[in-house]
Amino acid sequence: MLDLIQTRRDLHQIPEIGLEEFKTQAYLLAVIEKLTSGKDFVQVRTWRTGILVYLQGSQPKRTIGWRTDIDGLPIVEQTGLPFASRHQGHMHACGHDFHMTIALGCLERALEEQPKNNLLFLFQPAEENEAGGMLMYEDGAFGDWLPDQFYGLHVRPDLKVGQIATNTHTLFAGTCEVKIRFKGKGGHAAFPHEANDALVAASYFVTQVQSVVSRNVNPIEGAVVTFGVFQAGTTNNVHYRHSLS
Repeated sequence: MLDLIQTRRDLHQIPEIGLEEFKTQAYLLAVIEKLTSGKDFVQVRTWRTGILVYLQGSQPKRTIGWRTDIDGLPIVEQTGLPFASRHQGHMHACGHDFHMTIALGCLERALEEQPKNNLLFLFQPAEENEAGGMLMYEDGAFGDWLPDQFYGLHVRPDLKVGQIATNTHTLFAGTCEVKIRFKGKGGHAAFPHEANDALVAASYFVTQVQSVVSRNVNPIEGAVVTFGVFQAGTTNNVHYRHSLS
């Protein structure tokens, strides 16, 4: 039987950026191999750093999928935990170590006997930075294993141990990323009238774009606009001609 606490701590120590989850994949495959040994109704495929585990049903009418993300974030861990990240500059700060552990626990339980319907366990890379699920789909990674239904979850630190939360409407946010370049005219900071300051324009845009939600989305529905990266300039006394947000 899996030691889920130790499994999560093992995974927490080896966070890796999307599509570079080589140690994570190796760890998962080793666990999956032990769990599925002797189970002739199980097949395993890999796609780059992702893993698909397919359980053939005894009387299948549909294929049900369970998905977990496996990548970490480019964050320095400062928790001081004895099982903190061993990869400098990388951390499982979004709970994907938990998600993988939960998926392995569900897989272990599902393997107790051959399921009636087909089951697919997806260990998806690159959730944080590359939309790994879409990459897998577009590359045909699922083949004839494509689920009729897909399920997943996300841990919440504000929920108490043992609590599970859901609802009948929107539960997760879908990410749509944009990159915008503002082009101006460079110049010296002492002569702003001779330059077109891209930084000011970009700053104004970031503040004003927040009204997209407040004035275009039904107040009882959910939407968020967030710019997490802003790059402009190289020195303090120059109007740089480009800004990125």
